[in-house]
Amino acid sequence: MAEIKRFITDLRDALTIATQGNLLKALILLAAILVFAVGFYFLLNYFFPKEVMMEYAEYGYAGVFLVSLVSTMSIVLPVPGIVVVIAAAGIWDPFLVSLVSSIGAALGGITGYGLGYGGRAVLSPQYTERYRVAEDWMRRRGGFAIFLFALIPVLLFDFVGIAAGVFRYKWYKFLIYSFLGRLPRTLAEVYTGAIILDYVWELFTC
Repeated sequence: MAEIKRFITDLRDALTIATQGNLLKALILLAAILVFAVGFYFLLNYFFPKEVMMEYAEYGYAGVFLVSLVSTMSIVLPVPGIVVVIAAAGIWDPFLVSLVSSIGAALGGITGYGLGYGGRAVLSPQYTERYRVAEDWMRRRGGFAIFLFALIPVLLFDFVGIAAGVFRYKWYKFLIYSFLGRLPRTLAEVYTGAIILDYVWELFTC
């Protein structure tokens, strides 16, 4: 029971530090992502009918994989690959889109791990406290910390990836826990996005 209370306290503190002064920015970013995803989806449907796009599904999944890989290779600076992923889910199978996106994102996270492993990670002072939290979680909870940071977007996965490298955590375990955390998160993002895309599409085309 004491361990559960400690976990809840640690999680609350981590979320507080991660969102302090940035909650409004996070909401604005979320709204922007949805707007761009809808716009991108409409452009795809305008220039390439859905029936045609379905014929090139294998290339679509490969594109989702590459976008997710590249977008998670950037350290701290966000590259919103989720815009393309959500738009793709409105065309191809949402589950497969989520699966390949999660694999790509897990592999992309190895960049931060590699920097931490090689001792080359340099963070600006504004990120020091958030990294300290990630490092503390990694030290005490190992793989579960990787899973949790991959699952909850505001915790910023880059920090726990760097910490995992610093602690010389096994790279294959790092990838496995990254994928296990990323998949349910991506499924939630993709299916929610797909529902919104369908609603907006019907609203403007009926």
